[in-house]
Amino acid sequence: MVIYILIIIIIILLAFIILMLKDLKYISAQIKDNLSEYKNLKTKTSFKYIDELASNINLLYEENQKINIKSKNIEEELKTSITNMSHDLRTPLTSIIGYMQLIKSDTISHSDKNEYISIIEKRTKTLQNLINNFYDLSRIQSDEYKFNFEKVNIQDVLCENIALFYNDFIVKNIEPIIDIDDNMDSIISDKNALNRIFSNLINNSLKYGEKYIKISLKKENNYIISEFINYAPSLKEDDCLKIFNRFYTGNNSRTNETTGIGLSIVKSFTKGLGASLYSSMENHNLKITIKWKLY
Repeated sequence: MVIYILIIIIIILLAFIILMLKDLKYISAQIKDNLSEYKNLKTKTSFKYIDELASNINLLYEENQKINIKSKNIEEELKTSITNMSHDLRTPLTSIIGYMQLIKSDTISHSDKNEYISIIEKRTKTLQNLINNFYDLSRIQSDEYKFNFEKVNIQDVLCENIALFYNDFIVKNIEPIIDIDDNMDSIISDKNALNRIFSNLINNSLKYGEKYIKISLKKENNYIISEFINYAPSLKEDDCLKIFNRFYTGNNSRTNETTGIGLSIVKSFTKGLGASLYSSMENHNLKITIKWKLY
């Protein structure tokens, strides 16, 4: 009797083993078929451990798929960045080479030569700024940029930057509307990064804005709110969502004056300083808001 029971147990175990082996073979065949196109693995039986194995393999497939998609996106972004950087650097460089050739001519007057030298100096400065922007952005995004946090009077920093652009406002025939509260509290920040943020925001308003620029600095509860508003009828709501992306210019043209990198640096610096950055469109006005936390 005992022998019969043992034989039955052995037969049942063998049956289970055979079914498990068939299921493993079925899973293996699916894996082989799924090498080119991802599909969820299925099982023919309901063995707990076989089901768990199939589920874990599916998870591995899904993670691998995500990694592949991310890698492709990074590769495409890198290609786009290299193309845009090359274009942005080539534009002022080509101009410099052209004017250098003109200067070598024996037929140009002394005044023309001085004018060409002045243009070359401006293009060289533009080229230098581009290279510095690319370098700073790469350092920030690779976490190599070291912030020097200290007590900073944000009101003084903003006013200094506005004063630096005084002539630019006149040349562009843009009226700056300044609304800054008195006796503003200081914040813990990096003064150099803060200067770069305000400078880039004002410069962006001058490049893309029309008629007027409104700059305000207000205290609200435990925050200091800085706002930069400029009339930009050519911008759309979709542009507003993309303006902080690298190399995004809001149009298809790229010139030595327009690289689309300034606001990307603003975003990276703002994040590194622990502030919050927002953008919105209101009645054809682009509004960029930064919330600085008081400590």
